[in-house]
Amino acid sequence: MYKNCVRNQHLDLIAKKVFIPASAFVQSQVTGASVILDAGFGTGAAQLLELGTSAHGAIRLEAVNDDVNYLWTPSDFDNRHPLHIRYLWTSDYATANGTATFTTLYKAFKVGDAIAIADTALTKTHGASTKVSATARALYWSKYGSVAPIASSVNAYHTFGTETIAIAFNVVCSAVSGITIASDFVHLLGMELSYTPRLTMGSSDRPARLLKDGLSANLELDVTNDI
Repeated sequence: MYKNCVRNQHLDLIAKKVFIPASAFVQSQVTGASVILDAGFGTGAAQLLELGTSAHGAIRLEAVNDDVNYLWTPSDFDNRHPLHIRYLWTSDYATANGTATFTTLYKAFKVGDAIAIADTALTKTHGASTKVSATARALYWSKYGSVAPIASSVNAYHTFGTETIAIAFNVVCSAVSGITIASDFVHLLGMELSYTPRLTMGSSDRPARLLKDGLSANLELDVTNDI
């Protein structure tokens, strides 16, 4: 019976996408404030605020060194394949062609490791994301960044070691063009993690297919995309 089981390697998987909203980055409350929350213990004045009167909150980044942090505990991640990361963002900038570039650092932990800020660069960094609409607060995805499997003596060709129990992320909007970040701001609505899931016993022979954006789009991203 065990030999005849359906396993991950028999399935043509679609990449799993986990969206971590801006509120998940909040780690403390500003003294005396009821609707403005601190977004982490890092540098700068990153805060969770309502976007105008939209009833939707986002983290307002006011400088390129404002950072936010998140600790992820993966459960169904197939560590033989890449982890892709991108950000949903907007800006008050009401002109087209402004750009925002995000930088992500990560750090993996195993049982017994001391908790610390993420300090390792992605295998593939995010490129600049272009604001193509003149509409203020229009939504955009950043370019993907990725952590790819690497060869090691302990965990050969794994994205993260098999003993990993948590992964820390440190996020900044490290560069802008056109957008004056101190006054137009870059608003971070959340982080998306895309990866090959483990659904059955065993690992997948190939990465899950990462589909184009949109609920009706069912085509796999082709080789011209930025992954």
